[in-house]
Amino acid sequence: MSFLKVALSLGVAMFLYACVSTPIPTPNQINAALAEVTGQNGRACMYERDISGYAAFNDSVVSVSAKFRKHYLLVTLYRCPAMESTSVALFQGSFTEFCGGGRDWVITRDGRCPIQSMYEFDDRQAAFDAHNQAEAIIQGAKKAEED
Repeated sequence: MSFLKVALSLGVAMFLYACVSTPIPTPNQINAALAEVTGQNGRACMYERDISGYAAFNDSVVSVSAKFRKHYLLVTLYRCPAMESTSVALFQGSFTEFCGGGRDWVITRDGRCPIQSMYEFDDRQAAFDAHNQAEAIIQGAKKAEED
């Protein structure tokens, strides 16, 4: 019985260490990396009525599907923890458009999250690939700093 407790405690400690040792990139880091990967300026726009679905990658990146096959990645100005767990969000833009650039918002039950940038892609796979490349750039930069 004692061995089981020690093994379980060790497993939990290793899990917590893994979570701490692989931090989520900051919004500014992911924004810069996405700009580098895509060559875009982060000021893409879409009509609010064209949003067909969304999901949060983490507390600062939202993936948005449009009705007409386009896909977007939104990066918030700061971390918005409620985005990861909310099932309902409101996209508030100027008039009928929703754009990157800091003037439009994603609103959750816990408050407003200004959108720092918005990147447009031809499809969901291209958006996910760009996000993965951006995270690889960030991890590579962190590893280079450590060496």
